[in-house]
Amino acid sequence: MMLERNADSGSINTTGAVILAAGSGSRLGHRPKCLLELDGVPLIQRQIRAISALGPIEIVIVLGHHSHLIAPFLLDQPVTTTYQPSDHHHQSDSVRLGVSKLSPQVRNVLICPSDLPLLTTKDYRAVFNTFQQRPPTVHFVGPEVDGIPGHPVIFDGEIKDQITSGNKTFGSGAWRQAHHAHSLRWRSNNTHFIRDIDSEEDRTRFEFETQRQLRWPKA
Repeated sequence: MMLERNADSGSINTTGAVILAAGSGSRLGHRPKCLLELDGVPLIQRQIRAISALGPIEIVIVLGHHSHLIAPFLLDQPVTTTYQPSDHHHQSDSVRLGVSKLSPQVRNVLICPSDLPLLTTKDYRAVFNTFQQRPPTVHFVGPEVDGIPGHPVIFDGEIKDQITSGNKTFGSGAWRQAHHAHSLRWRSNNTHFIRDIDSEEDRTRFEFETQRQLRWPKA
């Protein structure tokens, strides 16, 4: 399918965000890694703050396995929550669910997992600025650090429409291969984009290399 760029593409006022927090955290003792605290603030709240500082962005959080533990941390946050009903799901399933909950006026969509502790507003803005400056044929932009795809990624309304209309290949290698000409891997040396916490080893390494602590909430 040939993609065409919409006139409203590239505006912060028509941009939304989906934060993925539906995983089981199996490699972290089946605990919700988005509740790890950096400087006393849960990672999920750090992401919300970083995104909100960009401007008037609608934010959807996709919850799943640990929704009963995460939801209390979102009660006073400017977000909408939705729930992944299946215990067996892939990240692409959560992407589709989150995108489907965004308002029709949202035309550009940021996607980010909830376990990247170092992402800041500056990092999100760098990805968004690259998206604004992309070539006319590009509809999907994501950072790449040392050959490793990172997050957040951002795409425009043409891809959003494909997802909401039932395109189940989005988020998979098959989608990237089929739409290679419409995607931009933005090469960066910023390791914030790939510094995620999937295991206890990741957490230990993070603390050693950054001299900052990641701690589980006391409750």
